[in-house]
Amino acid sequence: MNRILVVATSEFLSLVRAKFFLIGLLMMPVLVGSSIAFQVFAAKQVDREEHAFAVIDRTGVLYAPLARAAEEHNQQAGSGAAQAGPHFLPRQIELGGRSADDVKIELSNEIKAKKLFAVVEIPETVIDINATDSAPIAYYTETASYQALPDWLESVLNKEISARRFTQAAVDPKLVAKLTKTTRLSTLGLMERGAGGEVIKAKRVDGIETFAVPFGLMYLLFLAIMSSAPQLLNAVLEEKMSRISEVLVSSITPVQLMMGKLLGMTAVSTLLAVFYLLGGSYALLFAGRLDVLQPQLIAWFLLFLICAVLIYGSMFVAIGAAASDIKDAQGMMQPAMILVILPIMLATVVIQHPDSGLAVGASMFPTATPFLMLIRLALKPGPPLWQLVLAVATTLGTAAFFVWAAGRIFRVGLLMQGKGATLPEMLRWIRA
Repeated sequence: MNRILVVATSEFLSLVRAKFFLIGLLMMPVLVGSSIAFQVFAAKQVDREEHAFAVIDRTGVLYAPLARAAEEHNQQAGSGAAQAGPHFLPRQIELGGRSADDVKIELSNEIKAKKLFAVVEIPETVIDINATDSAPIAYYTETASYQALPDWLESVLNKEISARRFTQAAVDPKLVAKLTKTTRLSTLGLMERGAGGEVIKAKRVDGIETFAVPFGLMYLLFLAIMSSAPQLLNAVLEEKMSRISEVLVSSITPVQLMMGKLLGMTAVSTLLAVFYLLGGSYALLFAGRLDVLQPQLIAWFLLFLICAVLIYGSMFVAIGAAASDIKDAQGMMQPAMILVILPIMLATVVIQHPDSGLAVGASMFPTATPFLMLIRLALKPGPPLWQLVLAVATTLGTAAFFVWAAGRIFRVGLLMQGKGATLPEMLRWIRA
């Protein structure tokens, strides 16, 4: 045990004393802060262009209110340095006996020449409440990804069309507006009764509790693993290629050497996680929402962090021992990386539906449990006790199995030179 601790201490100190570790530790908050600052800056650099569009109004009555709405929109958007949005410039097109297709082709050529941005064709029967033809409003453009103009057109035209339909039906539009006025929905938790019989009011639930905390803890777990596990692979592979490992195993067993490296990596990952947890806690304290980060949630995070580090650290250390060079290691890393990335891909689904069959099944898959069960624990009411106990038991068992299997691969592959091991060979080493 003393030899394992010596190796673990050596690995830990060699990593934390490295300049790149300190730079990376400090650069992550800088990168996150820079990303947020850039998003704020990008949001302020709004679309300030003028988008001219042609309108073929077959109803004969909708272009005028559309032009007035565009003028109001442009005034609200402002101009010059204070402009806070795009300007929409409508232009009415009269067919004048010409073929509609010929006119639309001519206007399409204007769009290609950048003289127009879009063409809007309003069908004749769009206002008629008795019409059986439900042709949509056609919007022609070369830049279909731009949504500000079509969204605005849809809103303005539908509002005007509804008003004219109510007028046809002899219904007062003002009365309809009063009757159909929407009411804001506020999401709250549950009310409780205190020990003294007093009523505890329900608290408002926001995005910090329902997304930021669960996703942030899961991503922090991912970050702690990916910041240390690949370094462990590189260290093992470098020692093997330079034959330093042959000198080390002359005074310590391969299994003791591997366990020391795993413990050192676990300590480094924990240090990273604690550092970023303190930063996140300070951010929540500054926002007045430190209550969402419960102590038991931190304890679960640390438990799942240790399990995840042992599982994925064992994978990477086994790959480093079995590979002969960096090319072999990169090819063998792909399955391990898929296992790491899959929980990240499922994170949004689990956050939105934490009790669904997919979320429960995925959170019970041992290599994904540390990530997805952590998300479910951060969301109220949390998973049932039996699911949590089963998930912890399977994760601990999987971590123990991966460490045992990696030890057997590490023992044989560490001294093997010349070629990388194949998967069947690694399985034979485990069974041997």
